[in-house]
Amino acid sequence: MPSNVTIPLTEHQRVIWKLSSQGLSVSSIANKLKKTRQYVSQTRLTTDAKLSSVLLGIAQVNDIQVTKLDARQGILLGYHPALDRKVIITYSTNFGIKVWYWHDNPEDVKNKEFLKQTQTYLLDMAKERGIEVENEESIHPAKLADIIFTRLLPEVKI
Repeated sequence: MPSNVTIPLTEHQRVIWKLSSQGLSVSSIANKLKKTRQYVSQTRLTTDAKLSSVLLGIAQVNDIQVTKLDARQGILLGYHPALDRKVIITYSTNFGIKVWYWHDNPEDVKNKEFLKQTQTYLLDMAKERGIEVENEESIHPAKLADIIFTRLLPEVKI
């Protein structure tokens, strides 16, 4: 189940992070935004440092042991020993930070509003990163999360 936290990125940092996450090169982003390559590169480094710090901070506050961190993709894979659960912390420019704790039987979650919110977040995150999912509207959010997270970090394999 995801919970939401915002992240203090400037508008320029969010835009550059989003474009970079879609696979655009520094040169392409600089041309698109009419900025120098150095500005784009430095902004991306600053953004990666902020995201790393926030993702690691949230992991620490939640007693999550970090397995893998990819600030460029805005994702952290971890493990919560007391809950004996894999945990994923993600960042999206539209939704901020979310913490995902795995559920043994996700099909048992029936709250339609919760499932729709989760699906909306996941599809937004996939779109932001240029990940295409066939029949996305008909896939249960737990399966959708598995598909998307595995593409971002193959180590996830839930």
